[in-house]
Formats: sequence, C-alpha cells, structure tokens
Amino acid sequence: MENIFTKKLTKIFIAIIIMAISINVFLSPHDIAAGGISGLGILLERAFDINRSLVVMIVNVGMLGLAYLFLGNNFFIKSIIGSLFLPIALFLVPEIMVIQNRLLSVLLGSVIFALAVTILYQNESSSGGTTIPPLIFEKYFNLNTSIGLLMTDLFIVFFNIFIFGVDSFFFAILSLIITSFAMKYIDKKQINLNTLLIK
Repeated sequence: MENIFTKKLTKIFIAIIIMAISINVFLSPHDIAAGGISGLGILLERAFDINRSLVVMIVNVGMLGLAYLFLGNNFFIKSIIGSLFLPIALFLVPEIMVIQNRLLSVLLGSVIFALAVTILYQNESSSGGTTIPPLIFEKYFNLNTSIGLLMTDLFIVFFNIFIFGVDSFFFAILSLIITSFAMKYIDKKQINLNTLLIK
C-alpha cells in the first residue's frame, strides 16, 4: 500500500513540474494567460507586480477548502500536494522563451498542459485552482471535466484583453480550446498516461 502511494505521489510531482514548464516556458513568455489560477497569477504579476507564485498559493488554499467540502477527505489530502507544490514549481522553473513562434509555442504549451492535468486527474489529484471546480461539476452535475475546465477558465482569459491586448486574448482562447480537445481525446481513447511514467 505504501509503495502504491509513493508511486502516485511521484506521478503527481511529475505532473506539476510538467504543468509549470508549460506555463513558464511556452505560454507566459508570449504573454498568454490561458485561464487557471496560474493565468490569473500571470495577469496580476504583469499588471500589479504581484508574484504569480504568491497568487497561486493564496487561491489554492481557498480551493482546497472547496475540495474538502465537496470532493471528500481523500481527494483533499491528495490535492494538498499538488496545490502547494504548483506555486513552488512556478517559482523554481524559470520563465524562458524556447520557441520564438507564438502559435507553435501556444500549441505545444497547451498540449503539455493537458497532459499534466490528465495525469493529475488519473491519479485522483489536482493542482488546485480552477482544476477543482470541474471535478465538483462532474461529481454533482455529470459535466465532463474538460468542458468544466473550459467554462471556469473563460472568465480569467477575458482579462487578457485589458492586460496584454486582443491578440493575447485570442491566443489564450485558442490555448483553452486545444487543452480541452487534447483532454477529451485522451479521455475518449482511454489513454492511461500513468503507463508512460512509473509502473
């Protein structure tokens, strides 16, 4: 039992690192706040010079409260790890632009983000933030998690217009769509990403 828990824990850590890379390497360098609490963190950091890691940490603590109330103690415990490690990972992973082409960077970043979120979901965990409400919607309203994630992120994406401009807004919308379709494809094909990690 302890060995199984250790493997799940390792997979959660890997997923969070992958998520931080997708944000700090592929999306944020091109001024794309593609939803999520990390997107909110990017927007607030650019607008008010508030560290994105701090924003993610504060909001995730609140989301953990919702997870405890609506998703149960077991999920709450598993989500603590992802919720608290994401802001640390965002702080540790440097923001660097490895791909100059904005469209290609958004495409890769969105698919990588989808892989990270799916790994977390397949291990009954979450990075906190806007990944928790979709699980609540799925549990109580039978709404697909990818659709739920898209809905909860649209509000944050809208503010790209005011911080980064219209171009960034449309790229952020594109990122959300790609992430949603990638997650639905993985779910439809019943691809278990755990088999690609630790067995």
